[in-house]
Order: sequence, then structure tokens, then C-alpha cells
Amino acid sequence: MAPNGPRKGAGPSGARNPRDSTGNGLKAVTRGGISKRRNNTAVRVDRDGDLDMDAPVAGGRSSRKPKRGASIPTEPRSTRSAANGSRGPRPTAKAQQIIQRVITGTSGNLPSRIANGMSGGTKAFKGGRQVNASHTMTLQVEGLKSSKAANNEGGGLKELLNFLERKAQSVAKTTRSIRIKKSQINGDFVYVTTSKEDGEDILKLNGFTFAGTVLSIKDTSGPEQEGLSSSALEVKDQLRNVLSARYDPNTKLLNLSSLGDDPILKQMGFFSGGSKPEKLFRALMAVCEGLFKTPEEKRNAVVSVSLAANNVDDVLQIMSLADTFPDLVNLDLSQNQFKDLKSLQKWQHRLRKLETLLLNDTPIEATTPDYKAELISWFPRLQNLSGLQVRTPEQVAAELAALRPTPIPQHGADFRDIGGIGEGFIKEFIGMYDADRNTFAAKYYDDQSKFSLAVDNTSTASLHTLNSQRPSWGAYIKFSRNHTKITHAGPRVQRLFTGTNVIQSVWQQLPPTRHPDLATEFHKYIIDCHPVQSLPDPSGQNPSGMDGITITIHGEFQDQEPATLNTATRSFSRTFVLGPGVPGRNPIRVISDMLSLRTYSPLPNSAPEPTADQPNEELQQQQMVVELCKQTGMTPEYSRFCLVGANWNFDQALMLFNEKRAQLPGEAFATTSQ
Repeated sequence: MAPNGPRKGAGPSGARNPRDSTGNGLKAVTRGGISKRRNNTAVRVDRDGDLDMDAPVAGGRSSRKPKRGASIPTEPRSTRSAANGSRGPRPTAKAQQIIQRVITGTSGNLPSRIANGMSGGTKAFKGGRQVNASHTMTLQVEGLKSSKAANNEGGGLKELLNFLERKAQSVAKTTRSIRIKKSQINGDFVYVTTSKEDGEDILKLNGFTFAGTVLSIKDTSGPEQEGLSSSALEVKDQLRNVLSARYDPNTKLLNLSSLGDDPILKQMGFFSGGSKPEKLFRALMAVCEGLFKTPEEKRNAVVSVSLAANNVDDVLQIMSLADTFPDLVNLDLSQNQFKDLKSLQKWQHRLRKLETLLLNDTPIEATTPDYKAELISWFPRLQNLSGLQVRTPEQVAAELAALRPTPIPQHGADFRDIGGIGEGFIKEFIGMYDADRNTFAAKYYDDQSKFSLAVDNTSTASLHTLNSQRPSWGAYIKFSRNHTKITHAGPRVQRLFTGTNVIQSVWQQLPPTRHPDLATEFHKYIIDCHPVQSLPDPSGQNPSGMDGITITIHGEFQDQEPATLNTATRSFSRTFVLGPGVPGRNPIRVISDMLSLRTYSPLPNSAPEPTADQPNEELQQQQMVVELCKQTGMTPEYSRFCLVGANWNFDQALMLFNEKRAQLPGEAFATTSQ
């Protein structure tokens, strides 16, 4: 339960009066610590067991005194009259402060109220004590309402709290007493506040059974937030009224044009001195967010927005619009002060569904006559730009279709290259990594490039490799960064290799490889390629980042083990992130290179094309599979693997089974073989 606030009618809580109760001057200065209580006055505590700071002291007087000369008002704050007559509109600075609280504040979040030690509601007493939220944890406990204890006195809250404290201490195996500082029932949940140390132990009880029901415990601690003041709530209601008056449900238009002429906003004093309405836009969008429960409801309610004639000269001032309505279809920015494309650039990768954009009567029409061509490329669905048709619906559909994966000779479902960069890199990588790794690294990697290797050697050996020894992983394990095996931060950092020289050194210690030829054995690869955005610009000229490409290659290669000189086949997946190169070097560089290795397994859909006489062969092979299952007890899948390894020679497959039987996993057998 939250601590009590000051008593009704108590004066404002200022600094404590350093004079003693007799008024005879300052108290003697002590050396700190806890001093013995005089006059045998009993200690007063509140119902939570905490010291009651408002308890009467000797003489029956409160220890909290009003400031000298201050009168204590008895009527509500909202009904008090100003000393010098009625007040006019709030000054702009004050209004901006209130708007900031409307944007960032919240008063309806019960967990945050508990964490802050407030008594609930939006008008928390200033004298109320607060739990130190930076050292506490708020937990949400679900299950009390459905438990048998719910019929007890008090709804079973006392029994639940005792269970949490006692059981958490037992599970944590600690002699430290675990204590719940505050608790509150809200609907189906119980919110409790504890120290962070105790909260971690109570979280371990998630899934435990209490009074016949399973408890669900979650950490709902969040950033400490203040409740909105009555003034801020009043501003919020006024902004909601402004939005309501400017919304047309028939056309689904939110008309926010000429806000400086709005009588309500002018009365509130937001535009004194000709200030730009950046914070006002943020507040309006914050209020809009609270009006819709789901993104779909928001999309259906607001299709068009007008921000005309608002003295905006950069979309950064109205950035919250794109965040609140990312699926906007029509937007009017006419009669504003946009001078060039840079003032619109922050929306280059936003508002992807925009079809109409109006920039009439803005300086950009005179300063940048060719701005339309650039904006067309920014917004792929744009059809109407400043009253001119720039695309037809058919052209939009065709351009969107062109962005989808096109049928090219590869197995990947998504291969979208940019100017042939991805294709050229893949061809060069396949050849040069096998033949000359150092040259390849020197060309495409720089001091900021990163390489990592992860080995998965836990996969079950298939019967594809029964006729050969299982490959060893010793040459790779010492560099592996597999997070399921490497769990500490230090080794993980050490195995993330950065810089050309370091990467070359690692590659020299890896076994030599031979990848399948890309032209003649393409069926052994699956390659995906697609563009990415906001990659770091090595020249530093574009703070917002540059475009690049992500390439993922799935396939196989053969290598030669250094110790035995045996040839092994392994499956791999390799992901490259390509971006612009450092000035003066190769125009393309590898930003990130992640290699994953695993036991060999053929890629899906990589079987050879069917032949004309395949039906008869398939019938014979099915019969051989059935017979081998009967004689060995293996599953049909493993029986087929064994026959494939023996080139569909039944006698050899049976001999191969007898030789490798001890190495087969349990899942290879349908029933226990005799």
C-alpha cells in the first residue's frame, strides 16, 4: 500500500524547522547517528510498519510546521482567486513546460505509481513519501483471484504476501529476510514493490503453485514517471478538444493547418513571439496516440492530414507525425517554409504508403525546380505531387512488382541485387576464398571489418556419410564463437575478429577449402541477396548512413584436415554485409562476415532433375527400402540413406549397415533390432 500523505488541512511541507519544541533557539548540534528519544514519547508507525513522519510530537503539535507568515488555504486549489484579479493566458514558457509534461508524463500507470510510492490518482500530495525507485523493483503477480485464498478475509492478499516472502527465501536458500515493501490489488493482478535483490528472488517463483493456482510473476519496473498536474491535465483536455474540432470523420481528414490562428491555442498562449510549434506538434501526436487502441484502428480513422500554413521549415519539427501516422495516404505541407530537399530528407524512408503530397507555395519550388524527381524516388506509391500526376496506379503496381523477387537461376526466394554488385561479389568470393584468401581479404576488408565463426558439431550424423569417417572440428573449434557454447562476454569479444590483418591471420589457420563451381554446380547453393539501409558511411559525410547489401549463402565445401590430410565435406551458411568502401580504396567493403559450419547435409530441393525412366527406378528403390527396413529395423528414411550411400546396391547397403550399426543414433531404428 502506498504511504499516507499529509493530513487534510496541513500546511505545505517546507524545510524542517530547526528550532526545538520550546522555541528557545536552535537545537544543539549532535554528531549524527540515532539519538535517544526524550520524554518517553511512544514511537508512531503507519500501517506498513514505517516510521510515521507526520506523527504528533510532544505537546500534541505536528512536527511539520507551515512557513512563517503563510496562510493555509481551505478551499480547493482550482477555486482560489488570484491576488491581483483574474489571470490571463499562461505565458509561452509555462505553456511549453506543461506541454512537455503532457508528452512525457503519465498518471494512469498503476505499477509506476506504486514504484514511485504515490497514493494513486493524479493529485498526489507533495508531502507523500516515495519509495526510492532506483533501488526497487515492481512485480506483477497474477493468480490470486483464481486461488482458494481469494475467499479469505482481505481477498487473500496477506496469505499471498506471506507465501512470496517465505517461499522466495526458501528457494533462494538465503538467511536474509525477504520483505515486500508495498502491495496493491488492481483487477486480476497484485503489484508488489521490493528491493531489487529481493525482487530477483521472488521472480524465481514464477510458475509456482499457490492455493491451488499457478502464479505468473513479471517484472513491470519502468522509468520513474511523475503524475500529471491538474494544469497539465487541463491542457491535455484542451488539446483533445482541438483535435476533435479539426477532424472530419466523413473524409477521414485531420486538419492541422494554420494552428497559429486557432482561438483555443492562441488563448493558451502557445504562439507568442512567433515561435515554431514543434513541441505543440509532439503534444498533439501524443494525444492522438492515446485515442487509438490498435494501429489498424488508427489507419482506418486517419487517411489524410493537412499541416498547411504552419511556418514549418524542416520536417524534423513535425517528425512525430510520421511516427504517429506511418501509413498516411495524403499529406498537405503547402504554404510552409521548406527551402530545399535537405529540409525534407528525414522522411526519405518514411511514409511509404503516401500517395498525395502537396508542397504548393513553398520556397522549394523556386530554389529546387527538380525536387519532384527526387521525391518520386523517396515515396514509391506517390501519384500526386503538388497537384500534378507523377505516376498512374498501374505504374505504381508495376514498380512495386519489380521490387519483388524475380525468377533468376538460383534457389533463394529473395535475390534483389543493386547494379550487379552482389552477383559480382559472390562470383569473386567463391573463387578467391579457395585460391587466395589474403588477396581477397586485402581487397574487400578494412580495419573496421568484422569476421566471426560458429561451429555446430552437435547435429546427428546422417547415413550420407556412413561410408566415410566423421570429420573432426579441431581446426575450427578454437575460433568458434557459438553462443550456446561460449557463454561469457570475454571469450565472445575475443573471438570477434576485427581488421584486415587479424582476419587474414585467422583464415591462414583454417583448412584449405574447395567450393562447388558456381556455374556448373549451382544446385548445391541457396543464395539470398537484398538491400539494406543506414549503414555507416566511412567518409563521415552522411550521418544518416548509406545503402548496402546483405548476402546469405547456404551450401557445402570440402576441406582437408591438417592432422590426417583426410578430405571432409561440410555444410555452411555465410552472411556478408556489404557497404561503401573507404575513400581511396575498393568502392565496396565487407562490414560484417559471419560463417556458420555444421555437419554435411544436402540442401533441400537439390536433387538432380528427374529422367524419363525414373518411375520404374523409383518403384524398385521403394521395394529395396521396404526390404531393408524389414531386415535391419531401421526407419524408411535411414534405410533410404543407407541405400544411397551404397549406390542402391542392396547387398552392399546391408554390409554397410552391419559395419556402421554401432554408430547409428537411436532415432535411426523404428523398433529394436534383434
